[in-house]
Amino acid sequence: MKPGDIDLSDPDVFSDGFPHQYFAMLRNEDPVSWNESRFVAERHEVPQRGFWSVTRHADLIYVSRHPELFSSAMGGVQMHDVAESTLESVRSMLLSMDPPDHMEYRRLVNRGFTPKMVRQLEPRIRAAATEVIDRVIDRREVEFVGGVAMHLPMLLICELMGVPAEDQQMIFDWSNRMVALDDPDYQDHSTSREELAARVWLYSSKLAARKRAEPDDTLMSRYANGEVDGEATTEIQLNNFFVLLAIAGNETTRNATSHTVCLMDTHREQWDLLLSDIDGYLPGAIDEVLRFEPPVYHFRRTATEDTELGGVTVRRGEKVVMWYPSANRDDAVWDNPDEFDITRDSSAHLTFGIGEHFCLGANLARMQLDCILKEVAHRLPDIHLTGPMSRIRSNLVAGIKSMPVAW
Repeated sequence: MKPGDIDLSDPDVFSDGFPHQYFAMLRNEDPVSWNESRFVAERHEVPQRGFWSVTRHADLIYVSRHPELFSSAMGGVQMHDVAESTLESVRSMLLSMDPPDHMEYRRLVNRGFTPKMVRQLEPRIRAAATEVIDRVIDRREVEFVGGVAMHLPMLLICELMGVPAEDQQMIFDWSNRMVALDDPDYQDHSTSREELAARVWLYSSKLAARKRAEPDDTLMSRYANGEVDGEATTEIQLNNFFVLLAIAGNETTRNATSHTVCLMDTHREQWDLLLSDIDGYLPGAIDEVLRFEPPVYHFRRTATEDTELGGVTVRRGEKVVMWYPSANRDDAVWDNPDEFDITRDSSAHLTFGIGEHFCLGANLARMQLDCILKEVAHRLPDIHLTGPMSRIRSNLVAGIKSMPVAW
């Protein structure tokens, strides 16, 4: 195996999970490696260019901490290139902003995710986690993603945004379709991507209008009624904010919950250890799961000028793709990084990012994982997989579609 043998733009490369063996080779032999993109999808609007793969922990930190050299806004944060008309919309998304705009818009909603605010939400989150397990405990078996993992993050993010309870399943379905663009199981061929985008836009516009008419303390209300440099947020910014929270608040925590149960099933000695002292081991176990199976595979930056990275010259306009699962298994940071060990110090993982784009909802995600995993541990201690899990076809997210379990 040598650099270039695998085209990382092809989502089928990730059908069995992240190709860790290939990335271990890249970290050792070609840590900032050129990937020539050969995969072409029907959804691609323009020809796809190759990109640099950033595989080491230190290099990923460097890229993340130097937005003046590696821009989120210049080409967006996803690997694939898009038409300039699409890019104009992408740039209005918080995830795709550079300083100083990013910090100004982030400040509008940052207060909703502080440790203090999350602590205030804790009773509601714990009660909701109890309700999730109440609904399934007597069934003795369930499809875990749909029966357990999806409910808590979707409930919380919809409440934070001000989405009515009766619309939560619809938002869940929309987020799946938007994040799993390469998975045919999530694509409704009776509705085009343009029609889906129009539906989401219309819904978020109506929600924003309600929040302007009757302001409250929800995140959507703060964003809809907020101003940056004396200017109100635009319809495009509101729509993209809604999409970002619907995906980020749903997909990542849901998948982290599912990955935890899957990892504990294949490492029963770690599960037994966790059950022996749930309060003592769970914080470290959550970090180890996030290190070992990060829910997001990559984000992209674009070089703003010719610069050097990891010993290679990156030219202005070239794409730089940061691979989080690879950085999280860098043996320069951890001993035996391919070993799942809930007793290790995993806090240096980069799953939540680093720099100004550090995950806005990291505190909320940790709280949700703590609440639902304690419920599972206390009430379903012998939970185990009864069949293989099914992965989302994607090179962006480590998504689990289905996972049968019993207890």
